Amino acid sequence: MTLEVDGRVVRIFRVGLGLAPQGDKVREGDRRTPEGRFYVAWKNPGSAYHRFFGLSYPMPRHAKRALERGRISSAVAERIERAAKRKRTPPQYTGLGGLVGVHGGGAGADWTYGCIAISDEEIEWLFDRIRIGDEVVVLP
Repeated sequence: MTLEVDGRVVRIFRVGLGLAPQGDKVREGDRRTPEGRFYVAWKNPGSAYHRFFGLSYPMPRHAKRALERGRISSAVAERIERAAKRKRTPPQYTGLGGLVGVHGGGAGADWTYGCIAISDEEIEWLFDRIRIGDEVVVLP
């Protein structure tokens, strides 16, 4: 994972991803890490994984795909769309899964349920610098 500020690389982190690290997250329980552009939606300094900042997953693109496949209702898709427009936390308990973010716990292997794990020391450093609303890009 690379932290960039104003196009300049500030720090590089070794990461652990979901247990199924290939491909974009599609549904709850697939153990994939979602890909694409997100924003930091919330922060939890007392996480079970040391520190945690939540990503704005699911985004409207995930909701559109899930709605087309019958995995979520149009009401849920609309709530996801509204949250993204307002840069708020999207619904976290849907058929798409949720509670995806960056946390501590170590990066020795791909072991999460879809999050991005870094070392406890690194999450402390990053947690103090990251702000709600900051952009996060997860590339395949």
